[in-house]
Amino acid sequence: MRGRGTLALIAALLLAGVWLYYDVTGGTPGSSWRTIFEEPAPPIPAADLKRLMTFPAADVTAIRLRRGERTVQTERTAGGWSGIERQSDVADFLADLAELVEIIPIEAGPNDLAALGLSPPTGSIELTRRDGPPWLLQIGDRNPPATGVYARVGADGPVVLTGALLLWNVDKLERALQLPG
Repeated sequence: MRGRGTLALIAALLLAGVWLYYDVTGGTPGSSWRTIFEEPAPPIPAADLKRLMTFPAADVTAIRLRRGERTVQTERTAGGWSGIERQSDVADFLADLAELVEIIPIEAGPNDLAALGLSPPTGSIELTRRDGPPWLLQIGDRNPPATGVYARVGADGPVVLTGALLLWNVDKLERALQLPG
């Protein structure tokens, strides 16, 4: 009798544990027991975010996007941006580009660049500025969970991981520039 009572108690505790897990996590796949017992991490203060670049959008006179063998570009004219129907697409692109942050720096030597999609880069963004040399961002592959993109600031600058939203913004502007305008 004692063995059956102990087994019933263990089964009841396991059932209660499973119920607690699904109640707290909402049955979200991939949640762990740590999510139940730990407080959420505080957000990173905006002052501690390292932007990939800072520039006034008004100083950009041309944008060239390269993805593989395809290259599209637009230039600022007196009437707005050339070759694009909705001028707001360029303004949105530049605003989003200015918001890109370094998620994490990547220690990458010359032999590591190919594995990150940066030798040669899978794409690039070149901004021609009113004053100063053009600004270049080389685009590499996505990271394994596909939440970020490896990027290199400048022709031989540091390698960083930035948000995968970069690719979405590049694709969006590229499509807008390929539409007949």
